[in-house]
Amino acid sequence: MEFRTLGSLALIVEGRDITPSAPKQRQALALLLLRAGQRVTMPTLIDELWDGVPPRTAMTALQTYIGVIRRIMAEGTRTTVKHVAASRLVTDGNSYVLRVADDEWDKPSFHQLVRRSRAAIARDDAAEAERLMRQGLARWQGPPLGNVKIGRVLSPHAERLCELHLGARELLVESLLRTGRAQEAVEEATELTIEHPYHENLHAQLMRGLYSSGRRAAALEVYQRLRTRMGEDLGISPSPSVNTLHHVMLQDEPDEQFLALSGAAR
Repeated sequence: MEFRTLGSLALIVEGRDITPSAPKQRQALALLLLRAGQRVTMPTLIDELWDGVPPRTAMTALQTYIGVIRRIMAEGTRTTVKHVAASRLVTDGNSYVLRVADDEWDKPSFHQLVRRSRAAIARDDAAEAERLMRQGLARWQGPPLGNVKIGRVLSPHAERLCELHLGARELLVESLLRTGRAQEAVEEATELTIEHPYHENLHAQLMRGLYSSGRRAAALEVYQRLRTRMGEDLGISPSPSVNTLHHVMLQDEPDEQFLALSGAAR
């Protein structure tokens, strides 16, 4: 059995998609999956499914949804509902626990690729970091949980998935900068800064890529846009590290050692 959250929620068995078709069943499965191995109480599930305003029949409806999910799993794996209830989606008091091994779920394996990529960057093996991140990012099939209604309980879990995805894309840009592929880094970073207009490190990466490509004026323009946007919208200035990068890039005879260490050497 394979569980997917890097894109639309999916439950795959032997290449067959057996994901529940009913929206609330998918929503319940998503919450159980993102808390895999943990007790998820019935009140928590009800809060997620009905956004804090449950009908009188909510408990009965939830038990029905869990029953359907178990039946789908049983039919997909050619076992019984009793077996699924005992070994996969178990009842624990007033809670449910979904048992999922790391190799059955795309999130843990992706997270491991991110950790390995960060370690490769730390030991100055940018080529390996890029390979790992391209491998990991290829697993994403769109926004996390794209086919699931996100309630107030699921919301922070979905946000963490988005942050994990963003961090991986940031790592890819970093690896491109460190392997001297400035133009590819610029292309990736440009898209990311549009999506995340206040993300300072992404803007710094774009500045570094442009500067490395011999486009110092464009790099300085990126800084000015960021500073203006942050000042007008947030009332703050860029961080000291971004300001330092900008200051060095302003110099006709910049600190080449600093630029080399930051991956912005010309």
